[in-house]
Amino acid sequence: MDTSSAAEVARRLRTSVPRVVRAAERLGFEAREANRRWAFTPAMVGRLREELGVTPSVPGLSTTEVKVLAGLRRAPLGLSSGRAAARQAGLSPTATSRALRALEDKGLVRREEAVIAAGRARTVRLLHADRRAERWLEIAPALGRVQPPQRRRPPDRRVPPRLRHLFWNTAPSQLELDRGGPYIARRLLSTMDFDGLAWGAGNLRPADWERAARARGLDHRVRALALHLSHEPES
Repeated sequence: MDTSSAAEVARRLRTSVPRVVRAAERLGFEAREANRRWAFTPAMVGRLREELGVTPSVPGLSTTEVKVLAGLRRAPLGLSSGRAAARQAGLSPTATSRALRALEDKGLVRREEAVIAAGRARTVRLLHADRRAERWLEIAPALGRVQPPQRRRPPDRRVPPRLRHLFWNTAPSQLELDRGGPYIARRLLSTMDFDGLAWGAGNLRPADWERAARARGLDHRVRALALHLSHEPES
């Protein structure tokens, strides 16, 4: 059977050998040969790909910048903070903050003021991938190939506490994503809370948004947004 070394896997995933080794040990792989070198089977490489994600090379951008920009690309409504961008990219807040500054300097990230409902109306500066940038058409295909690490979700997925104010009159069972997904999507569309919609875009199923789009009385622009959120963002 063909196998791959830790260095080969690291090159494929554009990460470091120590990170590959730590992931293999975390996953309990028994893949060391007699000479103590790692020999990963194709199935193991696939599992490492899920665990670590994949980041294609983009000329002029660091690996961290590519991850952050790809995360913003997956958030069509923008993200309300650097910490939100860090969660989306699967990076630390410190690394994400540095990458955001660099991407702004390169004209690939912009900030826009918006009023959101977070317990009360407040003004925030939302972070967006700048699709109007000169390089966007050049780099968008590579950003679309970025695969973030697959999160191992707990069996009971629920609306996070920071968004509970949007569901103040909702039964607890309706806050479970697997049971109340369409209802949660409808509530987010009715409130038009940017943080809530950004969270829902990354956590609700396409079918949830599709069912929400069929609700009666929706403004045509809100319906279009729901249908947009039920699909992967276009390049």
